[in-house]
Amino acid sequence: ICVLADEDFAEPPSELCTVDFETETLVCEPNPEAESNSMFSVDFLWPRGLLLACSVLYGTNFPLGKLMNEGLPASSATSARMLLAAVALSPFLPKLSPEIRNQAILCGCFTSLGYITQSLALIDTPASTVSFLGALTVLVCPALEAVINNRPLGLRDAPQVWLAAVLALVGVGFLELSGVDGAAGGPGIGDFYSVLQAVGFGTSFFLTEKMMAKNPTQALPITAMQVGVCAVLAGIWAVGDTVLLRPGTEMFAIPSTVLDVFGPDAAARNVGIAVLWTGLITTAANRLGETTALGKVTSAEASVLLATEPLWAAVFAALFLGEVIGTSDIVGGALMIAACLANSLKPEQLNAFIPGSSEK
Repeated sequence: ICVLADEDFAEPPSELCTVDFETETLVCEPNPEAESNSMFSVDFLWPRGLLLACSVLYGTNFPLGKLMNEGLPASSATSARMLLAAVALSPFLPKLSPEIRNQAILCGCFTSLGYITQSLALIDTPASTVSFLGALTVLVCPALEAVINNRPLGLRDAPQVWLAAVLALVGVGFLELSGVDGAAGGPGIGDFYSVLQAVGFGTSFFLTEKMMAKNPTQALPITAMQVGVCAVLAGIWAVGDTVLLRPGTEMFAIPSTVLDVFGPDAAARNVGIAVLWTGLITTAANRLGETTALGKVTSAEASVLLATEPLWAAVFAALFLGEVIGTSDIVGGALMIAACLANSLKPEQLNAFIPGSSEK
């Protein structure tokens, strides 16, 4: 007789025991799997710590994106950062497994949707609002689980998803229907782009998790393909926008943008630094860290760990852009983050509060 840890258990047993038939005694040894899954083990902490670090760095994307949009067309700013990131990760692209090439390309298309709509939203929408609405990824991932993986999403099966949905909708209401100090407001095109941003990134999280679960050694190639697809699609957008729709803006090319970092113009220098930072750090390095961590945690948990991103975005927007956070923004943002945290709860933790849920 051998007692083994069930892989479906959330917490594997601390010991594995076998019967020594010669001495007729029970011999128990520490379970290495339980030790590695301890909340204080390096294996447990490093992917979650990495995602939290990514969250802080992602928070700089929103104010810096708005800063770039003030000096460059949104299409050029997005194309510049994506091309820099793609060049940085290009050595890993040939190592992508042919079996997941199409999946990685599809994932890159949704990643592009997230980045492009984020840039469009930042044109006329406060950076903090764009970031808070981006937290709707917490609803996108469970929805994809239900549609693609047939995960039950009934009230008793997944009450945490319904709680997160209610909190998120109320949070959006505060962000959209009230302005600073209670002034009447309303949703605009920037808010629509902000929601599309959540769809793009949420779907990207979901697809990345699936690829990394089966191909944990492919983090670098997968990231390189995602960013490469972003660079291609953003480049097409930039060419169409600057050459066809706005002739005369072709001057905003990447070489001159990067060289402006060393120029005398302070405004151009700030834009150049923002392009370098968002391209190499918060796009290339962050996408790599995020993809690596998603191979160790679920997309739903990743959404929770990244839930602090809007807070950092609001802090950086206040520091870099002088944005003022109103009462409705604080309440709405808090509800959006609460939605992310609610989604991490286990169904049994909430079923006790649902009438008749314990009656089977």
